Amino acid sequence: MSVEYVVELFSSDATFGPSTKIAEVWDLRNLGWSRYDRLPGRGFFTLYQTSPHLASIVPITTHARITRVASAGNVEVFNGIVSDYNSTGDDAIFDIYDYVSLLSLSRSGYRTMYPTKLVGSQIVSPEWLLAKNATNSPLGFVATGTIEDPLGTDNTTPIKTNAQFGLMDQMRLALLYDLTEMGRANTTHHVTYEISRTATFTFNFWKNKGSLVGVPLVLNGTVSDYQFAPNWASLRNNLATLGTTAGGGATEIVAADTGSSAVFGLRQDVFTIKTLAGVVGSTVEADQQKAVAERMLKQATDGTPSLWLTLVPGAISPFSGWDICDTFPIEIVNGTDSITGSWRVIGARAIMNEAGERVQILVGKVLT
Repeated sequence: MSVEYVVELFSSDATFGPSTKIAEVWDLRNLGWSRYDRLPGRGFFTLYQTSPHLASIVPITTHARITRVASAGNVEVFNGIVSDYNSTGDDAIFDIYDYVSLLSLSRSGYRTMYPTKLVGSQIVSPEWLLAKNATNSPLGFVATGTIEDPLGTDNTTPIKTNAQFGLMDQMRLALLYDLTEMGRANTTHHVTYEISRTATFTFNFWKNKGSLVGVPLVLNGTVSDYQFAPNWASLRNNLATLGTTAGGGATEIVAADTGSSAVFGLRQDVFTIKTLAGVVGSTVEADQQKAVAERMLKQATDGTPSLWLTLVPGAISPFSGWDICDTFPIEIVNGTDSITGSWRVIGARAIMNEAGERVQILVGKVLT
């Protein structure tokens, strides 16, 4: 299957969003793009120093759209802003970051309190609107979409923060990441946020995103190669942290998995609570802290393996019938590796150069 890429360049409008098309670039020397769950995606393209398009590109104001052109159909795989460039004697390499990265340029208030508030409608929503509506906000062009309240372990009751929850000059990208961690605590819900990949660019905060895709990813079928990191070295089965009692005093919070200890031996560690989790029916701060400790323990005992899959050219096209957060059935059986079950897509990337296109997806083990 023949594949090409085109980069379209746009000027910025009054709300700092993409406006008038100023160039359509086909004479690309190299190109790459990536997109991830909850983290900024990055793209790049390389132009010869003789390219007439060089004068059209102004870092931080020029927007770029990357479209994959193939016989099966054209797909916009990336939209973002040219952030910088690096020149050599032969060419210039331009870096692009997607619009999620703009959240890392927005800061929350100092001592802004959100006691016993719903995570989505009562924290994410006002914080997002403050970021979007600030004077000269680079996010002014992004529409407000769906903002949902994460559910607790009963799958029905929206969770809330505790009575002491507040913000102190936190960057909003990190804040949203922490809020999704709160929403995921001790549940199987894949709470996440996004700024949509294609126009109209829209901010969403989902209580549980992702669908099962029926196409299996099988080694020597749809997958040509893989890189697997099981991450056994990080296994821990006894975690401790310092917490706060209902009366405001210090206390130790311990979460332990005795079954794991019996198999692998006692593997202790300590950690610091970065966020407090909303818990259905929680009345004291200790309940919140215990939930965080239990989630950390589940991650530490189940492991957080990573698996990069290189797709067979033409077998599965990027974002055609699937997207970030969807799950695929995986079957990688090779030597000592036997990797099966449903894995969630948490990243995708591609490189296009003289050797052709190489598409990879990053999948993570689905916690149950």
